[in-house]
Amino acid sequence: MSPNDDIVLDLNFVPAWARLPADQNPYAGFEGRPRSRQGRDGDTHPGRSWNRSRPGTRDAAPGQRQHRIGGGGEHRAPRTFAPAGRPDHDRPDFKSQQQESFLEVAFIPERRGLKPLAHLFAKTARAYSLMEVASMFLSRPEFHAVKLEVAKNGDRPAPFSLFQCRECQTVFLDREQAALHGFAKHFSLFYDQEETQVEPPKGNFVCVARCSLSGCLLGPPNYHEYNDRLLELHRTRFASLPLEEYRNKIVNDTDPSAIEQWKKEVCRRITYRTRRETTPHIFKRRSEAETHFRERAAPGLIREGHRFIVPGTASRQMEDPTVIHCIQRAWTRENRFPLKMAIALHPAFRSYGLTIFKTPDKTTFITAIHPHPIDPSKTLEVIRRILEHLVAHPGTGRTELVGSLLPGVQPDSPPVAEFINSLRWLIDKGHVIEFSNGNLAVPYRKEPVARSATGSSSRSAVKS
Repeated sequence: MSPNDDIVLDLNFVPAWARLPADQNPYAGFEGRPRSRQGRDGDTHPGRSWNRSRPGTRDAAPGQRQHRIGGGGEHRAPRTFAPAGRPDHDRPDFKSQQQESFLEVAFIPERRGLKPLAHLFAKTARAYSLMEVASMFLSRPEFHAVKLEVAKNGDRPAPFSLFQCRECQTVFLDREQAALHGFAKHFSLFYDQEETQVEPPKGNFVCVARCSLSGCLLGPPNYHEYNDRLLELHRTRFASLPLEEYRNKIVNDTDPSAIEQWKKEVCRRITYRTRRETTPHIFKRRSEAETHFRERAAPGLIREGHRFIVPGTASRQMEDPTVIHCIQRAWTRENRFPLKMAIALHPAFRSYGLTIFKTPDKTTFITAIHPHPIDPSKTLEVIRRILEHLVAHPGTGRTELVGSLLPGVQPDSPPVAEFINSLRWLIDKGHVIEFSNGNLAVPYRKEPVARSATGSSSRSAVKS
């Protein structure tokens, strides 16, 4: 299955208007919006009908279920947004809460999702709920980006800076965390490791120190590399613990097999060689390579700023707990009601020549065909019958329409084929709107303009 086919499955929505009784025309009072960009003065809140159509709300029809994008079941926002492979984080401390109050998160549609969808809208010639499309963009990390920005307090400068890794786009609130991330995750970009065998240490060792948290052997307390090994293990794996508290986690193991195991490990000598320097430097200890990284490589790898845009996939791999919490909270809020994403999609889809319109219940739809109502009395007989039937029975599907207007006729007969061709022509011209679930409706047609006795025209009282 191609990616475009996958998107078609995701867009198999059930619009809210389809829940209305068959005797109510959801497009009474509808007037299509032209393709040219308009201001927001005439816009209404596009999400009110979307909220009413959700399961469990007062206006939802009994027994109806809103299908979730990409599969069956009810459309409900998940309780949490947890980055892949990472557990949920506790509430940040006081300093982090202060940073949260200034860190703004926004979701932006990616062009890689806009272009194939615009192509599919033109190919299917159907109308799709804009709020459902916005939900799909949020549900797919590859279809949106995340903007992280530090807000200013009035005329004052930004209270803190953000730090981003150029390689993986990960964002941190602390330069030290960003440097540790760069050294741990992108070490191989800057250094090569070379392993050699050396003679085992000589001497009479009666015990060997072991980290009770990780099980790593540090060596005898009187060994000259013991303290360096302890500090390195604390810095790289247990930096959240105070050093003195971590020292209390070290135990002495007198088992001869543990001492022999440590001797074998010490025989493996690892050196580190720089990769991006004309004259390579060689370091015998990882701590020396880390010092070199902070001085030479980190300034080029970590950039500082107050505003960064991160790909959606990278936003789910964040490591800073405060950044994770801010994205989680913003994503959960936006996923429940994706108004901001829907607003961002407005100009994006219009740039591809698509039409956006609203129904009287304030539901916003998007389509590649501009709705164009016509007068049924001025059309051919078969066209007139289709239009009049859809005005009287909005939400009718193709099969039901054929059965009502051509009763008893075989589905593969020439009259049915001619009838379907006429319906296809109406849909292509915008005289009939076909929605994502296959239901049909006729766009609203303005009433003739009434003329006063003085000859001046009076406006129609019907509101679009």
